[in-house]
Amino acid sequence: MLERFGQLLTSLPEVIEAYLTTGDYDYVVKVAVESTAGYERFLREKLYRIPGIRHSRSSFALRCLKKLTSVQV
Repeated sequence: MLERFGQLLTSLPEVIEAYLTTGDYDYVVKVAVESTAGYERFLREKLYRIPGIRHSRSSFALRCLKKLTSVQV
């Protein structure tokens, strides 16, 4: 079930990052949509149609303070 969920999740074009995690939630998913209406549409028409989804919790970034694509050692 987890493998199939991962395949369906990563096949969605709005999903730009997805992580299997420990803790209270199983996954952290980063999506790119054009607006809050687009996010609502993504939830209703795509994410919530994947078998196994029971609930979700959303957070939105207000401002990027730092973003690295690699670490210098």
